[in-house]
Amino acid sequence: MLLAVASLVFVFLSSYAFPDAYRDTLQAATAVGTWQGRAALDAGAPRLEVGTAAIERSGARELHEVLRTLPGLNVQDYGGIGGLKTVSVRGLGAAHTAVCYDGALVSDAQRGSIDLSQFDLDNTGGIAVEIGAADDLFLPAGTSTAGSVLSIVPKPLDFSGGPTHAEAAWTWGSFGTLKPAVRIDRKIRDGWGVSACGSYLRSDGDYPFTGRTITADGALSEPGRLRREGSDVSTFKSTLRLEGHDRRGGTLRASADWLDSQRGLPGPVILYTQDPTERLRDRDLSTRASYDRTSSGWRLRLDAGYRRFRTRYTDASPIYPEPVDDRYLQQVGSLGGILGWQRDLGTGGTLQAVLAQDLRLAHLHANTAACPQPTRLGGITTFSVQYAGPRLKATASLTATLMHEWVEVREAAPDRHRLSPSASLSFAAAPGLHLRAFAKEGFRVPTFNDLYYDRVGSISLVPEKARQAGLGATWHRVFGRADLAVTADAYHNDVTDKIIAVPTMFVWRMRNLGRVRMDGIDLSAAVTLPLGTRYTFHTDASWSFLDAVDVSDPSAKNYRHQIQYTPRHSGAVSTSVSTARASLGYTLCAVGPRWYLPQNIPANRLPAWFDHTLAVRWRIPVRRAVLTLSAEALNLSGTTYEIVRSYPMPGRQLRITAKITQ
Repeated sequence: MLLAVASLVFVFLSSYAFPDAYRDTLQAATAVGTWQGRAALDAGAPRLEVGTAAIERSGARELHEVLRTLPGLNVQDYGGIGGLKTVSVRGLGAAHTAVCYDGALVSDAQRGSIDLSQFDLDNTGGIAVEIGAADDLFLPAGTSTAGSVLSIVPKPLDFSGGPTHAEAAWTWGSFGTLKPAVRIDRKIRDGWGVSACGSYLRSDGDYPFTGRTITADGALSEPGRLRREGSDVSTFKSTLRLEGHDRRGGTLRASADWLDSQRGLPGPVILYTQDPTERLRDRDLSTRASYDRTSSGWRLRLDAGYRRFRTRYTDASPIYPEPVDDRYLQQVGSLGGILGWQRDLGTGGTLQAVLAQDLRLAHLHANTAACPQPTRLGGITTFSVQYAGPRLKATASLTATLMHEWVEVREAAPDRHRLSPSASLSFAAAPGLHLRAFAKEGFRVPTFNDLYYDRVGSISLVPEKARQAGLGATWHRVFGRADLAVTADAYHNDVTDKIIAVPTMFVWRMRNLGRVRMDGIDLSAAVTLPLGTRYTFHTDASWSFLDAVDVSDPSAKNYRHQIQYTPRHSGAVSTSVSTARASLGYTLCAVGPRWYLPQNIPANRLPAWFDHTLAVRWRIPVRRAVLTLSAEALNLSGTTYEIVRSYPMPGRQLRITAKITQ
């Protein structure tokens, strides 16, 4: 831990060593709002990018709707607008996906995985997913241990039309869904601006699905249309941002986000009945500030953040003598710094070295008698080197992790320390053709629930190790006015010390017993073709194959069976025709059969599902403003498929949005 503190102090003190002369020689932070394509073609490891133009073409209104069209990503959805949504990349599990918002790592020490529904796509300027060894060295050090990184960047402040930019939108949807939203950007003075935005979502969530009920005489009824119960949601989100540039060429960003959500937890449809007695209340305050400066071949970024996350879970089921009312308060404070140096080698290449440091303090308080009120202090240090030449790009990094925990009662987990290397290589074999390879070792630290949950947690758990390796190729050509890009990747993942729950006498306990081997292929293609002088045709297609088998115990019945909820085949196609004022788009998502229990037997099989979406968008100039009308028809086939067993998804639904921009 002393090394982590010393590294962070060094990074912070470096800000005073910068000369005043400003010369922008290092690469600036990625301008997410300008992304147009789906893949970074010269990256050493797969990097998938989706910008605002691609989001608008697809008609997506929620983050998970965008992610499920990307190759290698598997979105878990527990049904309905308010359902929990997480993303697993290449079968590693949601806890191996690090989520960054506005350059800051979003953490949840209690549960590990991040609920994607907390992010508002209306205020998003772009999305990137980096798999394995990231080429972007200016990510927080805490992301270096993850198998993949999901980066979400808010829309940049817009003063192109004057000192004030305003947007207001209203969305109507099926099942009693309403969502008003407003955003105002205001220029304070040259180089400085402030932005405020807010949205409110409510939905009854009472969508129909096909099922059976138990009649008065105990028999099963014929299949019929039922209504989902207890799936209502009411969520308010707001963000206040400040951004500006100082006289020394630095950029300061500060923001505060507030989320207040109340939703029903409808639960699974078991034994042909629904019993929606559970509810969840989330109140989340997140604040962050960052300072970024480039000068004379050096770049410095300083970050500080604080998150206060309150969760209240209630269950009024009559099976309990008294209603359950569990309350959790999670607080996370973080300090981070990144110091980078870059030099032009004079041969068309550059050399870059980056030192990144994160310090994070997390505490969980709960009103449950069994909670030991744990606190975790963690330090992560990453040193990276990258050479970028005319044809070759090579990146290597080493990450050191130190963690210490203490509790108010019982015994705390022992200290953890680990070194994790990664490397990637990209080579331009021919004009437009890049070959790439990467290898990385990441790990997942046990969550507070894994370690300390009443009678189930185990303080002897060690982190899951995820070893990743991949080979790939990207090809990009321009034929006249047509643009074609193709990517192909093959990979192997090996997860050891997997944290699973196993029975021990009368109760289940968390243990490091699992091992999973994963071999897969991801293919994607993107085509942009002008049609005449007014129309543009664009299509993206992807297909993924993943063989993820459990090799923990050769004597087990599920030995070499596909792991739960992981399809072998999945794919997506998004196509659109657009003009300067209008667009028409279609998206197909397809997922093959899966198994919801470890054994791959017919009784545990979940069928394949297909989801069709049709989207239309029309921009109408109105004096000095622009009115945008959009409509989406989701799940056109009306199939109430299940992504998670016994959680039927909504069938056919309609969504209409009117947005005015000035």
